[in-house]
Amino acid sequence: MPASIPPFTLEDFDMTPAKRAEMTQGLTERQAFLANRWMDVLTVVSEARWDDFEDLFDTEKMTYANPNRPDMGNFAEWSSSPKALHATFPPCLYRTIKVWARGDDEICAFNHHYGKHTGAPYMGVQPTGNELNSLWFSWIKFEGDKIVHIYSISDVLSMLIDLEVISAPQPVDPYK
Repeated sequence: MPASIPPFTLEDFDMTPAKRAEMTQGLTERQAFLANRWMDVLTVVSEARWDDFEDLFDTEKMTYANPNRPDMGNFAEWSSSPKALHATFPPCLYRTIKVWARGDDEICAFNHHYGKHTGAPYMGVQPTGNELNSLWFSWIKFEGDKIVHIYSISDVLSMLIDLEVISAPQPVDPYK
């Protein structure tokens, strides 16, 4: 497990009402609602409840931006990714670690995706059984109670190293 993620158990991915209340403490009522909508997205994806998935988005307006995934720009393109990840990295669990907000229509969330490469090939690499622990930030914009934009940035380098897609030396002190 990467040193950047504190020790965790699979139970940490259960976004209980108590955990949600702790995470949204200090947010306005509206901001807490938005944060909970985002956590609902991660819960629905973790549980592969695809029938409930589209209800959380304005699927006609929704856009997605991520410098690591320029191939995904709209809901149809983006929504294929969580489904593929679920098949590739079971148990494929998601959680929010921290959330911030600005105004009545924007939140930023720090998130964690856990799974094991036991399902399907990933970037040409057959399943290795290696753990996936991907950390990422998402800025999420809402109109009403629907998500209309997500901008995400993730630690893809660590993920690709962990999954044996690439190898890269990791410096102890890059300035020596």
